[in-house]
Amino acid sequence: MSQTNQVEQLSVKALFDSKTQYVIPIYQRNYAWGATEIEQLIQDISDAAGLITQAEETVTAKQDKYYLGSLVVYQRTTHSQQHVVYETIDGQQRHTTLSILLAYLKHRNVLGCDELEALAINLTFDSRPKSSRALDDIYSGNTNGETEEPNIHAAFNIIQRYFEAKGLDDKAKTKQFVDYLLKSVTILRVVVPPQTDLNHYFEIMNNRGEQLEKHEVLKAKFMATLANDEERGCFSTIWDACSNMTRYTQMGFQSDLRKDVFGDSWQTMPANFDAMLEKHTSKQQKQDAMTLRDIIKHKASSSNSDDEEREKEERFGTVIDFSNFLLHVLKLMQTEESVSLDDKKLIDAFISKDDGLKVSAKAFVYELLKYRILFDSYVIKPDQHDEKRKWSLLTLDNSSSSSSYCYLNSFGKEEDSKLNENIRMILAMFHVSNPALVYKRWLNDALSILNKNTTLQSNFVVDGEVYLAELERLSDRYFEEIINDKCLAFSESEPGVLHQGTGVQNFVFNRLDYLLWKRLSNNESFDSIGKKELGKHFDDFQFSFRTSVEHYFPQTDPSGASKMEDVDRFGNLCLISPSSNSRLSNYSPQDKKKFYQENNRAESLKQAIMMSYDDWGPDEKGKTNIQNHEKEMINVLKN
Repeated sequence: MSQTNQVEQLSVKALFDSKTQYVIPIYQRNYAWGATEIEQLIQDISDAAGLITQAEETVTAKQDKYYLGSLVVYQRTTHSQQHVVYETIDGQQRHTTLSILLAYLKHRNVLGCDELEALAINLTFDSRPKSSRALDDIYSGNTNGETEEPNIHAAFNIIQRYFEAKGLDDKAKTKQFVDYLLKSVTILRVVVPPQTDLNHYFEIMNNRGEQLEKHEVLKAKFMATLANDEERGCFSTIWDACSNMTRYTQMGFQSDLRKDVFGDSWQTMPANFDAMLEKHTSKQQKQDAMTLRDIIKHKASSSNSDDEEREKEERFGTVIDFSNFLLHVLKLMQTEESVSLDDKKLIDAFISKDDGLKVSAKAFVYELLKYRILFDSYVIKPDQHDEKRKWSLLTLDNSSSSSSYCYLNSFGKEEDSKLNENIRMILAMFHVSNPALVYKRWLNDALSILNKNTTLQSNFVVDGEVYLAELERLSDRYFEEIINDKCLAFSESEPGVLHQGTGVQNFVFNRLDYLLWKRLSNNESFDSIGKKELGKHFDDFQFSFRTSVEHYFPQTDPSGASKMEDVDRFGNLCLISPSSNSRLSNYSPQDKKKFYQENNRAESLKQAIMMSYDDWGPDEKGKTNIQNHEKEMINVLKN
């Protein structure tokens, strides 16, 4: 291959050329993308194609081209002049997802015969024939191999549900999406030279430096508007402290400045940027006046606690990244304007018509700090310290007599605070219903609620009862938008909004699980089924990224009988993980129950209640149980 062909920009159509083969080598990990990454990819492409999929988005401009990233490959020796074979070094997760997406679009029947003949699933796996068969199966419509490679089949289901939930399954929109995907979405294929040491290259690639991110460019634009080095230094300190979303913001400040700014207990807030500037300037002057002996002494005393602080900081994840958080702050400040929560447009969102910044640097960075403090204390975080609970709702506290800080429940300081648990659960319910980082409407609404119900004078302390009531009203509003005053009961002539099988939105199921959890916690029962009867299914219940709708009585009757009538009705549905759905989809209700009992788990409270019935199916007692369960669940949903 000539040197000029080492780097080539390919359309997706050219990537899936039938005369080219890509092989995933054995040293690469298995396919691992889930709902978060897959939905983000589809959302990015649909945005670029000019398709509106978000309730609050009104106009989205179509981009001429959308650059998807790079695919780094090594050309293998081949004896055939008809096919070129590449070994994939980097980009296999994206390439595999595109293959699964193409398989889904093929079954939507929007591609012409000529277009289909030119395309091929040209991806195979060294020493992993199950993965290769799984891709072939979903492309051909054969589901017999589901149990072999559940992650690939699960990804297909995630794509199908996302298209349905966002209205992209409308034939015209699907056609617009697929035309844009094939012709305008591009990927950069980089072929490494033949003499490359692949092991060494792979090691270097996975330790490469990070590119300059958009939020760093935005930071520079803001700082350029400030008057002097003192203001720029203060701005930079606040911005950098806020930019690490996986630790509490106070920990981003040096320990002596931390106390000056936030007080001994780290709970107070400065009144404005100028008050912050005064503290920051004073601290800098003290540092400038330090002797070498002072510096060494300060370094020694601070390093003693570094390991402990680092261990505590590494405990948490985040429900959103910094670029997206910046857009939320801007949207909350610019209440009269439409601000898109799309981080691909981050810098443009801050630029006004006269090419200046829409908000001043001082005002914005202070609001950024305020919302980060509210976010840290009153929005959930993934908790790597407590796998059983998954999500934490904790406030950073330094008021104890001990020298070390700690984390306390944000509401009700006792360990098992019922109020804290209620708020933690409803926030988790909102979050898992929308796993992608962008367009987190619930987070913007939650931050708005917090801002309305706190004051500087109260050190931004939130009344938990008020917060919970507002969040529950928010859940009601989202649900009302989905049902749109339509009848919820099932009817054979008009099934209704809840009886759409995989078309029912995740939020509906998660809202139901939250309401069930709350009422079961208060010792209520449903058809004589309470938390005692549910046992560990209730005790261990936590919200997680369940994105696949399961038909408890399967769509394909395992006995070989004809398909159950009304199999898509809400009473027969629950939300589970995509991998479980791929593995168990055609099991009978009895076999599904046995599987979950042997594994001592259920994935949702609705599912746990469904499994408590002895009979479940299309006839007699089984049908009556489905109808009774459905009626009770709809009553709960209506709250």
